Amino acid sequence: MKCPKCGAENPPGRVLCTKCGTRLRITAATIGGAPATPEATAVMMQRLRGDIRKLVVVFVVVIAVMAALGIFLR
Repeated sequence: MKCPKCGAENPPGRVLCTKCGTRLRITAATIGGAPATPEATAVMMQRLRGDIRKLVVVFVVVIAVMAALGIFLR
């Protein structure tokens, strides 16, 4: 994927440009360099669901540790 700011070529799936740090637009068309197809969209959605699951797990672990340490106000 080409950076819109500096023109550097970036690997597919990158969020930030490796040269200048500009945020790249991630679309179904940029996943693996594939055209925007239902399959590419499904892959993007699968990755998003995985990321959301990871965030939920981290949130639950943080709450559990806080509860174990007695940090919650009573």
